Amino acid sequence: METFKIILLTVAVCVQVTPQESTGGPPIQIPKPNISKNSTHEVLYSTETVTLHCKVSIRASELQYDWYKDSVHLETDHQFSISVTNGGSYECKAKNGSSESEKSDSYTITLQDLPEPQVQSDWTEAFPGEKVSLQCVIPGSETWTYMWFKGSETISSDETSIKDNTLTLSVKSNDGGPYMCQAKLKDRTVETAKSKAHSLTVYGSEPTVVLKQDPSYPEIYTGEQVKLTCSIEQNTSKWEYKWQKDSVEVNSQTYTISNATLDRNGEYTCTISRRGMTFAKSTKLNIREPPRPELSIDSQWKSFYPNEKVILKCSMNSNEWGYEWFRNGAQLSGDKEISFPGNTLSIRSAKASHSGQYSCRGKHRKRTPVTTGQTEALQLHVHDNTPKPHIRKYQWFDFFYTGENIQLGCNMTGDGWKYDWYKDSKPLTSHPNHTINSASLSDTGAYHCKAKRGDFPVDSESLQVRVEARPPAVLSLETELSDIMSGNILTLRCNVSDGKQWSYAWFENEKQLNGSSDMYKVTATEETIKSEFKCKGIRTERPLYSALSEGFTANNIILKRKILLAISGCVICCIVFLIIGCLVLRLTRKPEKKETVQDDLFFSMADSKNQTASPLEEYMDNSPTEMEECEEKEELLTDRVSDVNVDVVIKDEDSPAAEPNGLTSFKGL
Repeated sequence: METFKIILLTVAVCVQVTPQESTGGPPIQIPKPNISKNSTHEVLYSTETVTLHCKVSIRASELQYDWYKDSVHLETDHQFSISVTNGGSYECKAKNGSSESEKSDSYTITLQDLPEPQVQSDWTEAFPGEKVSLQCVIPGSETWTYMWFKGSETISSDETSIKDNTLTLSVKSNDGGPYMCQAKLKDRTVETAKSKAHSLTVYGSEPTVVLKQDPSYPEIYTGEQVKLTCSIEQNTSKWEYKWQKDSVEVNSQTYTISNATLDRNGEYTCTISRRGMTFAKSTKLNIREPPRPELSIDSQWKSFYPNEKVILKCSMNSNEWGYEWFRNGAQLSGDKEISFPGNTLSIRSAKASHSGQYSCRGKHRKRTPVTTGQTEALQLHVHDNTPKPHIRKYQWFDFFYTGENIQLGCNMTGDGWKYDWYKDSKPLTSHPNHTINSASLSDTGAYHCKAKRGDFPVDSESLQVRVEARPPAVLSLETELSDIMSGNILTLRCNVSDGKQWSYAWFENEKQLNGSSDMYKVTATEETIKSEFKCKGIRTERPLYSALSEGFTANNIILKRKILLAISGCVICCIVFLIIGCLVLRLTRKPEKKETVQDDLFFSMADSKNQTASPLEEYMDNSPTEMEECEEKEELLTDRVSDVNVDVVIKDEDSPAAEPNGLTSFKGL
């Protein structure tokens, strides 16, 4: 710290020389001196100089003065004053020759260091047009004058307003920078050092108001807390803030809504002001009710059976929500049977105890206080047991005839069932009804159905279905001898031999003919002999009709009959010739000659000449034997002819039948 010189003014002590002294009398007694200073200021600064005076109450000449500082001798001089620049305890004494005074009382000089001025201001930043005040503050009660500096340049009072220790700026864009001050005591050469710099930032444009919403979601849900904060982008201070919505005003930088309601929707305005400057900015707060989820059941039915899987779905148009589930108003928690994957409630295996009213609500994953309202309750019913599907025949006959339609039905109480049909464990169709069109013998068997919805199947009991063949219709050919000989008329008969009363239907080349009798006559025309005829029995009760007979073609049977007549004529001629030969043989054979009769039916004339006995005699002698042989041969020939006829008819017409009237009937092919 700079030291100031202290000027000590010494008050001259007038020492009066008495006559005795001048005449050489005895030495005088020097009184104890006093010390005084030349300054009236109580506080002396280290840069000042003080003059101390050593004052003696007598007049004397040729006095010398000794000065001491802190009991250390400083100097001896004829001057009664000393200039000091350091503080301490000072003493003095006067002497003349051998006479000297006592030391004066100690006189303490206290020098203080110069105070350090400080620039004080609440403003570290400003905008053009604002007024900023800076104060230069020095501790103590001294009266100072002040000088201001911006950087290294002195600020004159012409450029700005300086009053006492205050510098007031009407801020311009170039007023930014470091500001310092310096103080000086009036009427004294005491001057402080410059203060530390106070930096002032001046922005080039007006302040930018920044509004923030916390949380910053575009929509605030009812019940949430939301804060609106108003600030200055330039990070300045000393602003006054006021929020306003409609007629409500809040003097705060932050506007807090603890529990948002729909009536808090609307526009909010923040106004900032300081030193006569005012700026405002508005924001809109959007508050709405949380979306309400939709509760649905993942099936077409709401009634379930034990062990069936149940899935309820709580749907919202966002993946930001979790879900809470309730049954009969109580919140559900997961267990081994109930789980909550995603937005669904899944009951793995339903029980009657799971029945009840279910509801759900959404819970926001990030905004934890936000929950939606509960959905309307959905009634879920789980039966105590599972019935089997009801299986039935629509025509409840003990058995069905081939060609009939069979319709089987399967039904399960409740909605959403799909049905699968099986015959002897072999899958058939997927339909509530199973229809067999034109049943065949292979359709006989055990049928059952399986009702299924989702992954839950239920099997019905087995139902036996029996299919039997229809009674056969037999088409046969019946004709008279004259018809056979003429070959122009053929009589057909249709017969169903099951003991029931039948009418009959006749068909020519698959086209039905008129008539319902069991007999039908066919005139052998060029067209009809090439046609195929069939028949079947018909009635008004089951079975309504018989099986269709095999086909008959007249052209084939007429040809066969012509062949048969030709063969029969040849056979008859042979028989006649055979009889004649036998008679001739009997008449011409000799009795005494016993030779083995040959198998030939005819004999030569040479053999007859060799006979010695007369034919009549031989005949008479051997008549029994020869008659037996002729009868045997005739029977043998007749049997062969019959075999020929039977073979031809059987091979060509399948099965001949002997009728009571003695005529032969043929079954047409």
